[in-house]
Amino acid sequence: MTGVDFEKSFVQFFNASEISDVKPFGNGHINDTYLVKTTGEAFIFQKVNQNVFDIAALVHNYKILNKFVEAYQREMGISLTPRILTIEIGDYHFIDKDGAAWRKVEFLPESKSYDITTDTAISFAAAEAYGKFQVFLNTLDVEQFQDTIPQFHHLENRMKQFEEALNNAPKNLLDNAAPEIGQVEKFKSVGIAITHLLNTGKLPLRLSHYDTKLNNIIFHESQAYVIDLDTVMQGSVLFDFGDMVRTFTSPAAEDEPDIEKTIFRLSHFEALTNGYLGVLKNELTATEKQNLLLGAKAIIYEQALRFLSDYFNGNIYYKTAYPEHNLVRCRTQLKLLEEIFIGESKAVDILNKVLNL
Repeated sequence: MTGVDFEKSFVQFFNASEISDVKPFGNGHINDTYLVKTTGEAFIFQKVNQNVFDIAALVHNYKILNKFVEAYQREMGISLTPRILTIEIGDYHFIDKDGAAWRKVEFLPESKSYDITTDTAISFAAAEAYGKFQVFLNTLDVEQFQDTIPQFHHLENRMKQFEEALNNAPKNLLDNAAPEIGQVEKFKSVGIAITHLLNTGKLPLRLSHYDTKLNNIIFHESQAYVIDLDTVMQGSVLFDFGDMVRTFTSPAAEDEPDIEKTIFRLSHFEALTNGYLGVLKNELTATEKQNLLLGAKAIIYEQALRFLSDYFNGNIYYKTAYPEHNLVRCRTQLKLLEEIFIGESKAVDILNKVLNL
């Protein structure tokens, strides 16, 4: 939390004499986040990981996105996301000597976020917030935005990266992950199907949030807010719907060692489907509507590939607490994917009912 870069970045946003407390905040895998308390106020102070994001693209996107979201919220009389605050020269980010981007974000006191919830009302409200945010994103020119992580949700590329990691992995890691390697091969058709759909141009290119985890929604005074806009870029709503299914429907943590705790809760699937599509369904194409469940399968399969690839590569991307952490994460994804295949007919019935198909 200390160091020259932190201190130089800190003073761009704060008067040190007014600070009462600074401490790490949240449990994100990628960025470093702090809660900064001043006399009477509190803020989120965040360092964006330059080894993950294209910082120039991210800074470019935020300038456009914040301009339009602020105007849209005023015009519509709604709140979609907390305010990103600027430094004195008007920029949303300060870039340190290593190329990392720092920013200051409005902190909503007594707000809550959830990695997991047992309450379907929370799943509904979080998905509805993402739906409303997507309605806003649909008003923007997708061509103005750049990819902050090139080929982020790109199954064809992720499968190639997995094959490279697999071919270069030490034998002991291959032995440890033999069952998971077999399951990845078993579900390969998911990656092939979504790749075909994307490569044939049958899906519209939309501006998407692209990281719609449950914990990227915060609740404050009965209002749900969308956070973590670093991945807003060109893409498909199939992946946004899919990431909600991935993170809303299992009652188990992403790194739960007991694989039997990972299940597909249809009640939460129904809640998020109603919340998200209730505000968005009239803006979707027929092809998007018909392939929403494929989007869920694809994002879960992709995440399994990413965790297992990182395990083979020496745990260099995701933060880990122990050597097998990414392997455990991979197992939960594959188990959830299997559970979705088992419950597919009921999930399709729910989608058809909500979409009036």
